[in-house]
Amino acid sequence: MVEKSNKYIVNYGEPVGMIAAQSLGEPGTQMILRAFHFAGIESTIATSGLPRIVELVDARKKPATPITYVYLTGDAKKNFDKAETIMKKISEVKMATIIKRALENFSKGMIKLVVDEQALVANNLTPSQVAQKIAKKLNIHANVDKDKNILIKLKTKNVGEIRSISVKIMKDVVQGIPDAGKAIIQQDPKTNEFYLISAGSNIRDIIEVDGVDKSRLYTNDVFAMYALFGIEAARNTLVNELRKTLKEQKIGVDVRHLMLIADAMTYSGTVKGVGRHGLSGQKNSVFAKAAYEETVKHLVNAAAFSEVDNMRGVTENILVGKQIPIGTGSVRLAIKKEDMEKVKTHSKKK
Repeated sequence: MVEKSNKYIVNYGEPVGMIAAQSLGEPGTQMILRAFHFAGIESTIATSGLPRIVELVDARKKPATPITYVYLTGDAKKNFDKAETIMKKISEVKMATIIKRALENFSKGMIKLVVDEQALVANNLTPSQVAQKIAKKLNIHANVDKDKNILIKLKTKNVGEIRSISVKIMKDVVQGIPDAGKAIIQQDPKTNEFYLISAGSNIRDIIEVDGVDKSRLYTNDVFAMYALFGIEAARNTLVNELRKTLKEQKIGVDVRHLMLIADAMTYSGTVKGVGRHGLSGQKNSVFAKAAYEETVKHLVNAAAFSEVDNMRGVTENILVGKQIPIGTGSVRLAIKKEDMEKVKTHSKKK
């Protein structure tokens, strides 16, 4: 056991940060090549490959395709009907999905919403329920005509106001949790347990729904995990998502490299990207910042404000041609004066 653990000990002076960056950067080129080979294959629901890696290390506030995994408690884990009830509470239904079109009558100050009956049935809604929700939410008069369409009577005939209300109605959420996305039921083939996958990341509201397992709620949205569960959860999400993305591409990278990158992005207590607005832009070294991006700006500012660079990092020393403080460059040798004299004497005799 000791021998095995000793194999994983990092040597003094080893540039772990550079190795971690290279371990993630080099596979990124493989992902680009692979994207060309698989150009004809239809993409999956989630962003994958290099775009997902860039999304994660740049610490973007919202992922292009947020996904939430909602595990259930009690009987809902094994009972499809109960799982479906929870799914309908969560699944976001917007007006645009149950309304075929909105007909605006500017002369009468009215909006007619032509409903999609199949969509209403699929979501267990009736035109009357939809009309009541519109009336309550927007404080306007709405009723249902003989053709089961929704008629909205407005107090204005202004074209701009009517159009604004019409657009607002179509974007409104009529059922479920806003920003939770459409949810579907899945079954684990190993445990036969039912769970939900939702195309959104509003876990703050999802966690409040009865029947949701709070301890296993997970989303690929790093900032949503950070806001609800804290910085450690955000760090673990970064590691999991980086590892998962690489594994999907069949690329093996030691998880410790990914952990180091996630640690660097979250050690300050907030999630920061690796670019000029994050880690690289907040370095103490003027030359390190200038070597990354906006070279002239950093050098001019440093000159204007009399900034000092102590040259303690790797990038700045490479830039000016000095020995870098890693590996053998991190060690300084000392010799006694009398021993030095012996060496000089021995050299002269030769």
